[in-house]
Amino acid sequence: MAQPDFPALLQPGLHNMTLPELHALAVAPFEADQRRHELYERLLAWVGALQGLGLGGTLWLDGSFLTQKPRPGDIDCVLWSPYWVNGNANTNPAVQQQISHLFDHAAAESLFNLDLYVEMPAQDEVFHREAYWRGVLGFSHDRITAKGFAEVNI
Repeated sequence: MAQPDFPALLQPGLHNMTLPELHALAVAPFEADQRRHELYERLLAWVGALQGLGLGGTLWLDGSFLTQKPRPGDIDCVLWSPYWVNGNANTNPAVQQQISHLFDHAAAESLFNLDLYVEMPAQDEVFHREAYWRGVLGFSHDRITAKGFAEVNI
């Protein structure tokens, strides 16, 4: 039996936005929903940790957080091709360990409530990987109803 779907906050398709715009969409209108505030703050903490290590990337965000569901469980997200903001890889083993921890699916879920997937496809695989995730994120649980998801550059 499929999970119930709550009304989506975005029209079908990919919507580029900033983190403050995400807050205005998925947190501010639900003033009494403390869980949404917690999820957003944890997302900010995760993004801040990445940026503090010198990493950037593009996040695709979805899940119950981008619906009208009360008290969403987590934020579904895909981090696309993380990169060194200054162009130089930091090979310090401690930094590499921190990055591995932030990218670890189980750690991201337990510490930040992120259902996180990291994609680093080769150039000839980008189209297929994006198509896969557009299919996953761009439809409701019924696999028929199209819905929107957010893209945030960090």
